[in-house]
Amino acid sequence: MVLRAVLSFLVLAAVWTFGIPDRVETSTPEALGRHAGRATLPEPFEPTERPRAQGIDPEPQRVWIDPIEAVLYRRGPSDVGDAAAVESAAIRLADSILHTAGLRGREASLRVLGFARVVRARTEAGDSRPSLVAMRSDWEAVRSVVFRPASWMHRAGADLDRIQDPPPPAPDPRTDTVIAATERDLRRLLAYGEHEAELLGEPRYPSDAPGARGQGQILAWQRFGERWHRQIAEATAPVRSLAPPPHPDRQPLRAEAVRALVEAQEMLRRVPDGAGAWPTPSRRAWKARLRAAGDALARARRLMARTAPLDAPPGPAASDGSPAATAADGSPAKGPADGRRAAMLGRP
Repeated sequence: MVLRAVLSFLVLAAVWTFGIPDRVETSTPEALGRHAGRATLPEPFEPTERPRAQGIDPEPQRVWIDPIEAVLYRRGPSDVGDAAAVESAAIRLADSILHTAGLRGREASLRVLGFARVVRARTEAGDSRPSLVAMRSDWEAVRSVVFRPASWMHRAGADLDRIQDPPPPAPDPRTDTVIAATERDLRRLLAYGEHEAELLGEPRYPSDAPGARGQGQILAWQRFGERWHRQIAEATAPVRSLAPPPHPDRQPLRAEAVRALVEAQEMLRRVPDGAGAWPTPSRRAWKARLRAAGDALARARRLMARTAPLDAPPGPAASDGSPAATAADGSPAKGPADGRRAAMLGRP
């Protein structure tokens, strides 16, 4: 037994000593050939691209996907309430994915929730009828990453963009004339109203017991208010009759000028309103209202001064003459909203 162990040890020692040389001679090709098969270097490690994980099964989430696509693929323009319906269904879809899709549900849920936030951002930006084309593009970007394809998912036809986002009607050719005339008429009324208010004066009576003199002043202010409201309604009737009114996306300067006129109208209407406990206004109150109306009219005039004629040839500016922002390469410039939208959707 001991002898067998000793012999085994000697054999191993001989193999170790004579089988593996202490130094490999590599000075000649013959020497390299003798040792070519004894030791080889490992194959170099080449990292391979990690296969992209497939999306989750959309079938369990169809109850919430269908309401989204019913709106986004409808063959018709957007309507008030579309964005709210899409946002609500997307939030419910994100919650359902989070609770039913296992470990991969968290990332998928966050992507869908980002889409819901983009939809909300469009409405909070002031557009009550966001473009279905834009919302559908955002949805398809998220859907292609989150879900596996399914035969029941909607596909956009070649004419869907045109149906959902038809070209706007031609602007009313009276727009510029009406806006300028309304601004001029309201400015005349402003001067007239300031003169009348100074004649009627501040309250000259106790608020709790006007007396006969106070009643006379109150009645004079009420008669002025009735006449004043009729004059303002007549002055602003033409701008309310514009058909269609300036489009906020395609004629932003004109649309903003109309909003400024409406603001001036509302401030002028409040000139005869009472102040505090008095049914008639104080000088401080009517002057503040007239000053606010004057500021709004000045803003409308500045906006219209920046517009180009409605029949001007199209160029790199907006249709009402406002300059179009461009990048260094001439492409449309991206603003902060584009970066926020891309972050919400999980895009680079």
